[in-house]
Amino acid sequence: MFRKTLFVIPALVLAAASMVHGQAAPAAQPAAPPPPMAIKQVKPGLYMVTGFGGNSTVRVTDQGVILVDTKNLGDGPFNDLVAQIKTVTNQPVKYVFVTHVHQDHSGNIGRFVKAGAQVYTYEGLKKNLETGGVDGKGYSAPAGKPDPPNFTFSKDKEVSLGKVKAKAYHFANAHTSGDSIVYFADLKVVSLGDEFVAQPPNSDYPNGGSILGWPKALGEVLKLDFDTAIPGHGNDPLTKADVQAFQHKMDLIAKKGIELRRKGVAKEDIRQRMQAELPEIAPWMMTGIINDMRLDGFYADLTATAK
Repeated sequence: MFRKTLFVIPALVLAAASMVHGQAAPAAQPAAPPPPMAIKQVKPGLYMVTGFGGNSTVRVTDQGVILVDTKNLGDGPFNDLVAQIKTVTNQPVKYVFVTHVHQDHSGNIGRFVKAGAQVYTYEGLKKNLETGGVDGKGYSAPAGKPDPPNFTFSKDKEVSLGKVKAKAYHFANAHTSGDSIVYFADLKVVSLGDEFVAQPPNSDYPNGGSILGWPKALGEVLKLDFDTAIPGHGNDPLTKADVQAFQHKMDLIAKKGIELRRKGVAKEDIRQRMQAELPEIAPWMMTGIINDMRLDGFYADLTATAK
C-alpha cells in the first residue's frame, strides 16, 4: 500500500562521505528531474493530476471546474496545470480549495485568484501564511511564499456548480493547523491533501501540526460515505480501507506517545522506547513523525495532553 519515499541527502553529507578509507568515492549522480504532470480519470467527471507538487483533484461540471490544490508555485506549474485541465474540459476553473499551506499544494493561489476563481482555504492556512513557520513570521519556502486566498472559512464550506457539490472540512490540526479535506458526496470521493499520503507522513509542528490531532481528524473523515481517497502524494487513488489503515498507524503512535509520557519517559528516550514498543511501524514513524526536526514539538504536544 505505502510506497517508499525518496529522501535527498544534503550536499554537505555527500561531500563528507566522498572519502572512504582515504579513497575518493564515486561522484554522486545528479538528482532525477521531477516527473511531469499527468492527468488521470478517477471516476466519471473527476480526475487527479499527479507530478510537480502535491496531487490536484479536478471535478468537472457543465458550469465550470472545482479544483483542489494548485501545485508548486510558479508560472510554469500553473500553466501546466491549466493545460492538463484543458485536456478534459473547456470549462474554466470557478472554485479552488487548498488543503494546506505548503507551496507544493498552495503555490498558485494568487494566480487562480487573478484568473477569476474563488479560492477557499480554512482560516488556519491564512494564519500559517502570516504567523506560522519556525520564526513566527509566516510560512516560507525556497520557492517563495504563496499569496493569500480571497476567501476563508472557519469550520466547513460547501460550493455548488449545477448539480455538483463539494464540501471542505477542517476537523483537527494534523499535518498543519491549516488543514482541510474536500468531499465530493455524489461520487463518494474525498481529497485529503497531506493528511493522507501514499508514503510515510510528516507533521509540520512549526506550522501548527499535531500528531495527536491527526488520528482524530482522520477518524472524522472516516465517518463520511466514500470509497475512494485522493492522497496528497502518490500516483494513484486509494480506498477507504487504506485511509483506515493509515489512521490506525497514527492512532497507535499518538496513544503510545501519551502512555510513555505519562510514565515519565524523557524526551531523549521516547523515540527509542516507541521504536521498541511499536516495531511494526517504527521505520514509518521515524521518517517525518518523530525525527530530529519534530521531536521537540511532539514532546511538547505529549506533555500538554498527558497532564
